Amino acid sequence: MSSLFSELAFLVYLVAWIGFLFYFKTLDKKALRLSQGVLLTGFLFHLFSLIVLVKNFYAFPLFTFREVLSLFSFILVGVYFYFSSGREKAYTLGTFLLPLPIFLLGLSFFLKEAPATPFLPYVKSLWFPLHVFSSLLSHAFLLNGLVTSLMYLLQEKELKKKHFGYFFKKLPPLHSLERLSERALYHGFFFLTLGILSGALWSELALGDYWRWSAKEVVSLALWLIYAGMIHQRVLIGWRGKRLAYMFILGSALWFFTFFVVNFYFKGFHTYGY
Repeated sequence: MSSLFSELAFLVYLVAWIGFLFYFKTLDKKALRLSQGVLLTGFLFHLFSLIVLVKNFYAFPLFTFREVLSLFSFILVGVYFYFSSGREKAYTLGTFLLPLPIFLLGLSFFLKEAPATPFLPYVKSLWFPLHVFSSLLSHAFLLNGLVTSLMYLLQEKELKKKHFGYFFKKLPPLHSLERLSERALYHGFFFLTLGILSGALWSELALGDYWRWSAKEVVSLALWLIYAGMIHQRVLIGWRGKRLAYMFILGSALWFFTFFVVNFYFKGFHTYGY
């Protein structure tokens, strides 16, 4: 049943993205409302699949990379709705962001079944779901920051040319994109901190120590230092625009390593049993 709802969500997300592409081309508000309605329908299908997954998880506690991908794609769509309902109406964000959850959810269908996670007796601890959810939520916010930063660079390039090209009227103003990136940074850093702390507490419960220097822990710490540095430079020195955008690109490159390379090519700890 969970698989059926996931597949329906994937198909509906694809239809929604086609609608967002049409909206990006025409800026037709009706197309936007229809696309968001379709996306919300897919979001609800996805929610149903995760409810079934959670129910099965507590009966048979297997936690694999497939479930992580599905949950992460769901959170990414939820974060889009969070940003699109805020003061900065970056509606065209959906055009650039939706390929990420579509790709992640689609990838989860092609992964083989994985063995049980080695932390089987401890996955029902409160710290485990808090660690997983807050970590994925932090990455969702930070990837939104990456997308808005890339949109910023596109818009800034248009303005530098001193003639307004294809993207100028379709992308939000620079100050709106900068505010969105800043909000993504603050939210992402908060949840990344929460994810690291809750992971340390869970590690002590499950394995007897707070820190094991696994590859994912080391890279997560490096990410935390990068984003802490970005906040420091933004608040105290006033970093803006392109500098923050380039730092988001650097942080996202490290995230790609820890999320995909570690899970596919490192065995044992922190691979979700894959």
